[in-house]
Amino acid sequence: MWVVDGSIWIVIASREQSKRYGPGSLVVDGTDVTVARKAQFAFRPSRKQEAQLQELLSISCEVYNAALQERRDAYRMASKTLSWQDQFNEVKDLRGVRDDALAFGIQPVRGAIKRCDEAMSAFFRRVKAGQTPGYPRFRSRRRYNTAFWDEPTSWAVNAETRSLRLQGIGVIGLPKSAAHQLGRMLERGGVPKTLTVTRRQAGTGWAWRATVGFTGVAVDATPAVSSITGVDRGVVVAAATSAGDLHRMPKYRRALRTDIADLERAQARKRKRSRAWKQLGTRIARERRAAANRVDNWAWHTAKAIVEKTHVVALEDLRLVAMTKSAKGTMENPGTNVSAKKGLNRELQDAALGLLGVRICVKAESAGRRIWAVNPRDTSRTCSVCNHIDPDNRVDQATFHCTACGHGAHADVNAAINIAALGRRCEDAWVAAGAPPLTRKKSPRTRRKTTVAPST
Repeated sequence: MWVVDGSIWIVIASREQSKRYGPGSLVVDGTDVTVARKAQFAFRPSRKQEAQLQELLSISCEVYNAALQERRDAYRMASKTLSWQDQFNEVKDLRGVRDDALAFGIQPVRGAIKRCDEAMSAFFRRVKAGQTPGYPRFRSRRRYNTAFWDEPTSWAVNAETRSLRLQGIGVIGLPKSAAHQLGRMLERGGVPKTLTVTRRQAGTGWAWRATVGFTGVAVDATPAVSSITGVDRGVVVAAATSAGDLHRMPKYRRALRTDIADLERAQARKRKRSRAWKQLGTRIARERRAAANRVDNWAWHTAKAIVEKTHVVALEDLRLVAMTKSAKGTMENPGTNVSAKKGLNRELQDAALGLLGVRICVKAESAGRRIWAVNPRDTSRTCSVCNHIDPDNRVDQATFHCTACGHGAHADVNAAINIAALGRRCEDAWVAAGAPPLTRKKSPRTRRKTTVAPST
């Protein structure tokens, strides 16, 4: 993201937002001097502060449900569609009527309304695209776990004193890791803009986590070794580059799958919601989080290794939702090879190809690189030397041998070279068009041109 005069603009483009040049789409243009980043950290409130945080979440849940109900009633009774501005303007009417809802500041109330607006916007977007709509549902207090501040008012963070101040709750101490993250962002010129506080069940209690969004974080551009690098993503080799590097994902999730299955069978034999049942649920959640954290850590390091060597990265535009779609079919038209497809879907999800692509885009944005998303069709069976296309060129998963010119190489590296060639064509078309940057889409909810940041 990019911020000018307090307005938030989109920098990493989605498939719908990106503009096409030649055989690919521009996802990250690498022209930004500053970017938006976030710092995530856990914290431990006191008993009194935790009770106040629970009350804050209850109020946020009530506001979310009320905002959703008001929109439903307005459409059913008057065929009128309410906007977030309409509901924001109603918050002032809570004074003197529901002062408890404003005890934590006006921002958490607006944050709940914004969350409802995002759910409704996503619903209308899916309707327009012809997808399954999924109308927003009311939330129970037990499952509403997030409070959001979209402006730096009624809260502040301080890296030196390692503290987080929240209106209506007080000053909460932070661990050293949080101070390190906040300090790094502030050293690069970051300005705290948004805050999210989230809870999750941890055994018999709650674990709390805060996310501070920063804008104006300086880009850390480093000299590149090569001009363009193609990246082929797959199940066996998670990322193969045109330079010949092979990055294989350790089987973190596969290693824990058997242990998790044993724990789930043991939990199924316990009485539901008993102490033993909850303890096993906590262990299962801990194992899954550990695997997810390891996968994410691997993706960050791999993305950094790929991005720091090149100026332009060409990625496959993989349709992962379609690739992992179930083959079960329906009662009238049952699918075939359902078990095999289920196993392939599990392997694709374990490889975390989508997560790796996102991390590469984020690292590229921070380093001032460009990202192209190209169509991967025929890249795995095209010879990178003579451009001969033949399914027989791919001998097996790891071996490529051209039936026309006899060229041999690692199959994934050969595909990555072809992807790099497509990226080079994108570069040429982009330069011929005048090298226009990505169109920055202004946030529709920007309410002020300038915002005063809290003291740090």
